[in-house]
Amino acid sequence: MPGAGTQIFPPMLGEEDNEQWREARRRAEQPAGAVFALGWLMAQLYDPRRRVSVTVRQPAFDPDTQLPQVADLAADPKLVFLAAELAEYLHWFPRLHRSMRPVTAAAGKKKSEVAAENLATAEAAEQAAERAQQAGQPDDVVEAEAAAAAVAAQPAAAQPAAKAGYSDTALLDAVTGLNQAILDEFADDPERLSAYQLGLALSDLVWLPSGRGAGASPPSTLFGLFARTQLATVQTLLNGAGKQLPAGTATIVSRSLDNWADWIDVNSARLKVPAADAWTAAGDVVLTALRVQGWIWHSVLIADPEVSVQPGMGAWVQAGSSIARAARLTTEVFLRRFWPVVVIALLALGGLLYLVISNLSGVSQVWASLATVAAVLGSGGWGLSSGVSSAFDGIGYEIWGAAKVDAAAWNLTWLPALTATTVERAKMERRGVAMPQIRKSLDI
Repeated sequence: MPGAGTQIFPPMLGEEDNEQWREARRRAEQPAGAVFALGWLMAQLYDPRRRVSVTVRQPAFDPDTQLPQVADLAADPKLVFLAAELAEYLHWFPRLHRSMRPVTAAAGKKKSEVAAENLATAEAAEQAAERAQQAGQPDDVVEAEAAAAAVAAQPAAAQPAAKAGYSDTALLDAVTGLNQAILDEFADDPERLSAYQLGLALSDLVWLPSGRGAGASPPSTLFGLFARTQLATVQTLLNGAGKQLPAGTATIVSRSLDNWADWIDVNSARLKVPAADAWTAAGDVVLTALRVQGWIWHSVLIADPEVSVQPGMGAWVQAGSSIARAARLTTEVFLRRFWPVVVIALLALGGLLYLVISNLSGVSQVWASLATVAAVLGSGGWGLSSGVSSAFDGIGYEIWGAAKVDAAAWNLTWLPALTATTVERAKMERRGVAMPQIRKSLDI
């Protein structure tokens, strides 16, 4: 027996046991959606188009009066930021650190380039402003001289960075190698593999369609990405990610994807020039909305506290309309498939009532017989209705659950703000597609 004050320690663990314990602890502490975010981030690092600053912000970002948010960063500073973010996510996967080093090295060279450009630009602007002030120039001329000197200094500022050896090719090679290492690392972990591929696939869904500029794609690209087979792949990844995503978000995002697919299917003729695979004027509106929608999906799948999945009143109204539409369609299908049974039942009841009325004499006998028939039918109907009611209790619960998911999905669905004709509204109503709220004085 140990004496008083003696401390009892657990047996020492071997190195392999210690590593397993650390891995289990890292997995328990890993933020929800981290693996999905890693895939989304890798897609941004590989494709320069996904690193462009946001252009839909109104009023536009002004570097003279505002500090940039992440979305406002230019392509080069955005690359440096993404590399820093990559290091944060790979903190949870230490076996990938070696494969990450070429990426961070390339980003470090880009960071040196950006720093050199900023320093040279600032020095040139300051010197030009001092010269203008010494010459007694007005303030507006001083500012113009400083701005012109800053612009002229930018090409020269890139020369030190060229010596550092940065190249886009080296960065892309490094990202490709890291991607292969990530796939190999998650090969024996289906949930993480699905979550990582979901980040890649959902980013592609949002960014591959492009209406103008370098790398422009035709409308058929958008239609293909939202086709049944391609969308099924994304939804399979959503379902396969399991606990790697915040609880309940996979179902909500999957339903939101269906909302977009329905909207595109109904409005495809408005987006494509007849007899040509080219965008109409509405293309830019749709692609801009798709970019915004992508960030909403991304925020939901990483449990961003700034994005709520709790449905608002408008989402509940749309979900209620969906339930009413489903009930109507169910009734129509039932009557269409089982109308002979309904007709036979009505004919049998009509024949029974005819026999009662025609074979009995006297008002009292007729009413007594009708009361008996009603009682028999009522007891049989009550038994049938109670059985049907019990059977439909579970269905009602499932319908309520589906309504909550539908409301949450509409709450985060951001459809393009395009006006619609009466015929188009009717088509969307039949498909259960909600019309986005358009503020004509603001959405211009």
